[in-house]
Amino acid sequence: MAAGWRTILPAFVGMVFCVGPALAQPAGPQRLDQADRVGTLMAIAPGRLQVRLKNTGDLWVVAAAPGATVEVNGTAAREMLMPKQFVECSVDLDDFGKVTQPIAKVIFPGGGTPGVVGNASGIADPKAKRSPGKRPAGTYLVSGFIKSVDGDEITVQVGRDRFEIPVAADAELEVATASLAVAGVGDEVELEGEYLQKGQLIASSIKVTLTNPLMPPPAKGKGRRPAATP
Repeated sequence: MAAGWRTILPAFVGMVFCVGPALAQPAGPQRLDQADRVGTLMAIAPGRLQVRLKNTGDLWVVAAAPGATVEVNGTAAREMLMPKQFVECSVDLDDFGKVTQPIAKVIFPGGGTPGVVGNASGIADPKAKRSPGKRPAGTYLVSGFIKSVDGDEITVQVGRDRFEIPVAADAELEVATASLAVAGVGDEVELEGEYLQKGQLIASSIKVTLTNPLMPPPAKGKGRRPAATP
């Protein structure tokens, strides 16, 4: 997924977060208390988050430690079904490599390696004709970039293979990525980590839950309109 899905306040980029007067440092790293691990994202800049803890209302600057676990989860708006978006979906293929029914779920993982994996879970007729090089009928996980969209049908290109995939009108559109670029102000954040000084956390785990459905990047020169809240 392309960076910039959420607006970063121009005045904020490049700023050094200020969290109040310096406090005396403890003797060694302290674990963040369980009660202080949930907060609201207030601002985001390269390599840094500013989070207001729900328990105390305090502002903390958060940086991910090397090897930290980062998860961003939520839903996506239907508008995200657009060319150049990387998606994953489970499809049922017939003996000719055609998708047999609309899919009920599309995942936006923020990028990955295009591919087709799975097994021939279907029982094919031994007498059925199959195009040369086609996979046996069955259920497969298709990962790749959307090449085109025609109504409720997306075309996903994986190497030489092209899959025309109908998406059900009520399909679940899920965001499951490790990219903080899709996070935005107001999203809920769950943290784990250590600090030497209160207000400055080195996080071993950052989990973000999107408040609103993810929308495509705005056109150049235009601001983003938030998705309508149900």
